[in-house]
Amino acid sequence: MFSGRPESVGDARRFAWTFAADQVPVDVADMVELVVSELCTNAVEHTASGEPGGWFILELEVHTDHVRVIVIDQGAPSGSVPALGKVPDLDATSGRGLPIVDAVSKEWGSEFVLVGRRVWADVVGEVA
Repeated sequence: MFSGRPESVGDARRFAWTFAADQVPVDVADMVELVVSELCTNAVEHTASGEPGGWFILELEVHTDHVRVIVIDQGAPSGSVPALGKVPDLDATSGRGLPIVDAVSKEWGSEFVLVGRRVWADVVGEVA
């Protein structure tokens, strides 16, 4: 569990890379770190997790052919659902998170949970 502050995204990213690099090839650990960064950033920027006192949970599951990255946030006040939008132009400073997750994951999705929303992505890679 991490506090819903922007600096916590870096903490989550470091935790994920350290955890994954022990179990999968470094290139897969790098992709896991990228997905963690994007999903945690979305939790902090677009959900109640980023409000004062907010938090998010990061879970990592290592399977034989992929690593599942799971971020549980406190839900969006509007009840919005993560969705791929139009890819922003090269000068845009936001809007690339889910397209990146989609590009480096074999699949991803989201669902409502009791505390908010669970967003997950499967990063392909053999266990070391």
